[in-house]
Amino acid sequence: MPENGVLDGMDARILKQAGFTPVDEAVWRALAEKALKGADFDATLVSHSDDGIAIRPIYPRREGALPLSHSHTATPHAGDAWTVNQRRDDADPVRARAQMADDLENGATGIALVFSGSAAAHGAGIAARSDTAFGKTAASRAAAPFSLRLEAGFADRGLATTLADALDKAGARTAPVHFGLNPFTAALSGGSSEARDSAELVKTLIGFGFSGTVLNADGRLAHNAGASEALELAIVAAALAENLRLLDAAGIAPEDVFAATTLSLAADQDQFLTTAKLRAARLIHTRMQVACGLSGPKPAHIHAETSWRMLTRRDPETNILRNTIAVFAAGTAGADEVTVLPHTLALGVPDPFARRIARNTQVVLITESNLAHVVDPAAGAGGIEALTDALAQKAWEIFTQIEKKGGLAAAIASGEIGAMVEASRTARKARPIVGTTLFALKDERPVTVLGPLSDPAATSGLRPQLLADSVEAA
Repeated sequence: MPENGVLDGMDARILKQAGFTPVDEAVWRALAEKALKGADFDATLVSHSDDGIAIRPIYPRREGALPLSHSHTATPHAGDAWTVNQRRDDADPVRARAQMADDLENGATGIALVFSGSAAAHGAGIAARSDTAFGKTAASRAAAPFSLRLEAGFADRGLATTLADALDKAGARTAPVHFGLNPFTAALSGGSSEARDSAELVKTLIGFGFSGTVLNADGRLAHNAGASEALELAIVAAALAENLRLLDAAGIAPEDVFAATTLSLAADQDQFLTTAKLRAARLIHTRMQVACGLSGPKPAHIHAETSWRMLTRRDPETNILRNTIAVFAAGTAGADEVTVLPHTLALGVPDPFARRIARNTQVVLITESNLAHVVDPAAGAGGIEALTDALAQKAWEIFTQIEKKGGLAAAIASGEIGAMVEASRTARKARPIVGTTLFALKDERPVTVLGPLSDPAATSGLRPQLLADSVEAA
């Protein structure tokens, strides 16, 4: 203890006099304008999102705001924390099994089975017909339950029933399984929509009685191709609306469709926008339930995956920081599952070190930073609340435009969605990026990967972008 209140030569009593006298917004603004020395306040301190939403430098606290609930606290398997997903995307089955065992022994609570050709593959992935892994995966899950997510193209939808059969036979029902069916992915990638083929398959999968979800209203492909936050949200809402119509015609009640659907969104390095985007998704999900006449709306199940388009091939270690911010934003927004793309994925199939970093990015934030202990810490924060509302409103406007054009399938077929995404990507200003265009390394450090990627953009339709690519093209 310091003697006489003296600590390291400083009188600790001065701390009692420290602090700032409370001021209102008008006084703060006057001080800010004085500091600007004649510079325009709005031009200097007010920024805008890609959707044109103004982001002011200061907001009053929103009184009476209630936390937006999430679904994972109601799942005994998950407890208070979100599911820490780790990708199983290595085409080498022996190596992939070893990776999965290592992941589950060291903090992962979920596995995403990523098949080549899916929107989530990004040039990696299990061969589409390599479904023999399901039996051993099911046996592992029966012994040590973990959440399971299937990432496969809709053309390979038979994998979903194969997985369900394997889990059923192994008695692996304890933890959730998310089958990830998204009949619109193929259309967004340039193929034809297969939405009308989904109803019977959805019925079959719901009939197994697994906890978890069957459908995926997915905005990641649009995000990675350049969509703004509001456009990504609108596409998710439009996918959900399309499935509600199709499955209602097949006799599946709206409340069952909502319960069977995951909202999948990208999380990027813009912390506040990512947090607001996921919160806005919850508002939209609730508004759609109310519109369907459902009483007591249930929270959406949200799966967040770190952004592919924010990854850079140059100085890839900077991707670790971007991923950390993205996970922090998704976690504080109440994501129920989070998948981190390894920081070297843009360069090749990630090695054990890159996979460990991806896993530990989440584990450290949960176990050491205790990030999952507060439900919706952004509730009442004026800036986040305002951004949440603005994104939800803008997304709803775009969503209603899509609905007026006949729904998502029709808007994709007409080229409307592709044009909207391309316009959003083109309008985004190129910014200097640390480690990529700003303070770039003279000589890149060598990076170890397990093998090359297939071309992640070798499709027509929405072409995914890499941050480094978009900067070079600017």
